[in-house]
Amino acid sequence: MQHRRGHAQYGSRQPLFGNAAAPSDQLQISIEAGQYDLDSEIDQLRSSVGRLKQVSEAISEENRLTARVMDGLEVAMDQARASLRKTMKRLNRAYADSKSNHMLYLVLFALALFFAVYFWNKVHRLLKWIF
Repeated sequence: MQHRRGHAQYGSRQPLFGNAAAPSDQLQISIEAGQYDLDSEIDQLRSSVGRLKQVSEAISEENRLTARVMDGLEVAMDQARASLRKTMKRLNRAYADSKSNHMLYLVLFALALFFAVYFWNKVHRLLKWIF
């Protein structure tokens, strides 16, 4: 082994944990055959994936329904906004008209007409009684 600038070559690393005296470049795994049933594990994974697929489809459908409801609410809000705008214009016009005394003139005319008819009726009865 040749050292370069005081460092060892890549093959002679020291382990981070454990015993530094027994370096090993190979990993050994021992699985006992009777301990795991891979077919049942695969079946469980398939059923879990199936359930996840059903949940994701249900979420997708709920998302579509919510989007439809939101679109309907948006249309209703636009209609309500337009109606409110129209009503506010009418109220502003009525307020402006009330400042111009049109309603006062209308009420005074109605009262004058009522008294004119009332007095004409009284005068007519008086003239009938006299003549």
